[in-house]
Amino acid sequence: MTHKLTVLALLAAAGTMALPAMAVTTDWGVHAPPEVAAAVTPTGVFEGFYLFGLGAESSLMSTTVSNNLGSVLGLADGQESLFKEAGDADAALGAYAFTATTGSISFPFGLLDAGSYYYRVSGTGVGSMGGGYSISSSVTPTTSPVPEPNTSALMLAGFAGMAVLLRRRHHEGR
Repeated sequence: MTHKLTVLALLAAAGTMALPAMAVTTDWGVHAPPEVAAAVTPTGVFEGFYLFGLGAESSLMSTTVSNNLGSVLGLADGQESLFKEAGDADAALGAYAFTATTGSISFPFGLLDAGSYYYRVSGTGVGSMGGGYSISSSVTPTTSPVPEPNTSALMLAGFAGMAVLLRRRHHEGR
């Protein structure tokens, strides 16, 4: 009995903390390599928005998990969609469904240009306390990093040193 009360108290506390976050869009800023968020949704229809920017052409992968707890927390009709901000008519780039039966779903959105994007997570909380989900997003830039000037100078010094050693060996061999 105390175990159930502890679980319910934790869920109520999580729900109290997460409900305001559902009403407000989460802004990740420039996408860090891993971005993670979790939410407990109210009973009924919900939406969550996760804004982020890409500074360079990048490959994007997202995973969504429906976190369910019997009849207390449950999700139905869960969907994650990716949009590119484009003024009045944002461009839909892909979507996938997730529910209590799918568990963890990963989706590669592929190669994206630099710009402003957002995930829209929607569905219906069907548990007595709503539903719960978590979203993670990973980004891999496709551009090669430019070496620091001191790294280039060290490489050139190393090549020059190797050239001197090879030249010396060549002259000693005569």
